[in-house]
Amino acid sequence: MIAGAAGSTLSGSAGVAEASVDPAFAAIAKHRQASADHLASIELYDWAERGTDAYYAARDHNEASCYAAMDAAWELASTIPTTIAGIAADLQYANEVEDAGDEWPVTDTIGPDGWHYQLRQAMAVAAANLAAA
Repeated sequence: MIAGAAGSTLSGSAGVAEASVDPAFAAIAKHRQASADHLASIELYDWAERGTDAYYAARDHNEASCYAAMDAAWELASTIPTTIAGIAADLQYANEVEDAGDEWPVTDTIGPDGWHYQLRQAMAVAAANLAAA
């Protein structure tokens, strides 16, 4: 959704090509899918009958899905966009996730170990790279 919205501000086929090669859009899509998979795994885990093989399988799947979503979140925070549209999409998506009531990993950490710090750092590097080009 966000990738399309940011991509729509680009003009012509050159803009579409820029958006398709910017790693920010792939990182957003990966996180969006990992989050959806995690949410689905929670539903299965919640409804599984406790003590059954299905319950333990759902629990293990839920745990793996949770870690995959966290890994995708960190990847998103550290991916350096290569276009202005990518920077905008990353920042818009981060807000979209928070507006939905979701949290990023280690958001209460101040400094370089925090998710928001790493996102801001990646956006600063991206902006500097684009300014230098």
